[in-house]
Amino acid sequence: MSRKPITPLQLFKVMISILIYATASGTWLLFSARDLISSSSDLDVAAAFFGTAVWLIASACLFLLVTTPKSGD
Repeated sequence: MSRKPITPLQLFKVMISILIYATASGTWLLFSARDLISSSSDLDVAAAFFGTAVWLIASACLFLLVTTPKSGD
């Protein structure tokens, strides 16, 4: 079974997506998720917990989107 070669535009989209995801993840973990540990406000802790849960769910969905074979390929 032969595979189609990847086009430069597809490679560009994949690389930009990886860069955006890594930047957003790093920003979230460095700045916002810190409130889970060091904040004295219950609202900040709840918001950080909710945001971290959303980040983990989005990461799992992206993993499944990338690793699941497409139908017809």
